[in-house]
Amino acid sequence: MQLIQKNKGHLENKTTNMKQHLYLIILLLFCFSCEKEDSDNEFIIKIKDSKVNCSGYEGQTECYLVQRGNLIGTQQWEYFYEQIEGFNYQSGFIYTLKVKSVKVENPPMDAPWIKYFLIKELSKE
Repeated sequence: MQLIQKNKGHLENKTTNMKQHLYLIILLLFCFSCEKEDSDNEFIIKIKDSKVNCSGYEGQTECYLVQRGNLIGTQQWEYFYEQIEGFNYQSGFIYTLKVKSVKVENPPMDAPWIKYFLIKELSKE
């Protein structure tokens, strides 16, 4: 009889430990499945001193030439088709900006699915 009670107590401890581990796993999954913080959507972008003609969502338009990430400081520039809300561009200056990107939920078919917002103008040369 004592052996049965001893085994029963051992099984209860194992069950309690398993429940604690399960709760911990669920908690970790919940934490890591949440959306990333806004700071993950922030980046530095360098804008060239003149715009170029390009074809975008609205047909023929003017685009920024930009550098970001590993391109900053190189001779390579990429087309940037979107507007940056809060940014007042003046031709003739090279800008370094801190920008935030925000995903647009259910954008119209001919519209961008990411919007860009100026956080801070870091330099204007």
